[in-house]
Amino acid sequence: MFNSFLPSVMVVAILTPGAISNLMINNYCGAGVSMVKSKYGSCDHGPDGRCIRDGGVPWYLPRGTGQSILSHAWDGEAVSLKLSKDGSPPGVLQFEYSQTFGEWGGIWWDLSDLDGSGHGLVGTPFRNDNVGVTPTGSGSGQGTCVKIRCSAGSVCLDSYQHPDDPNTKYCPLDTGDMWLDLCMPPDLFYQQRVLVLDEKNKKNLTDTKPPPSLEDWAGPGGDHARRDAGYRMYFES
Repeated sequence: MFNSFLPSVMVVAILTPGAISNLMINNYCGAGVSMVKSKYGSCDHGPDGRCIRDGGVPWYLPRGTGQSILSHAWDGEAVSLKLSKDGSPPGVLQFEYSQTFGEWGGIWWDLSDLDGSGHGLVGTPFRNDNVGVTPTGSGSGQGTCVKIRCSAGSVCLDSYQHPDDPNTKYCPLDTGDMWLDLCMPPDLFYQQRVLVLDEKNKKNLTDTKPPPSLEDWAGPGGDHARRDAGYRMYFES
């Protein structure tokens, strides 16, 4: 049973020309979560920029209360956020991202278990927890900009497990907030959404469970799409 405390939230702002979106890290775990960051393979560091090996302190998400906000601005910088959980065996879960502009501009991201238990070793301290990443806004549902779900106790096929894994996702620059939920409660983890995009105005019109008549379109087994009256509907399972 998941704990009844309010989840703590860390916000990592992604600044773009003309738009601002956030990476919302939501801790539902019954234990605190620590996070360090590295760029281009540099040392792991916390909010003061000092390397952890030199006495720097990680960001910390308490199990029930607290809020931390960190803003990042970059252009093509390869960034890795490494998350560990109190009371779990040593290891990290990585959320890796890079933002680029121009013709191929967008947010490139992945969830990675690779190197989670050491260099070249696969592992994650959240192996027995539900973990999800959910893009929002007008970018959600376009191409590979879709939510991923990693079930407790299972190998996550949506995360990196080996170096040549093709699990990098791409979201356009107009994507809204992206949620990284740790230890998701079952009712949220298995919830289905329908994203109806106005093709002309590129607006996200709905973010709700499909009505009964559309249930068969949104059943388990993957993402489905259809066009109807000028709209594109993405059913995420």
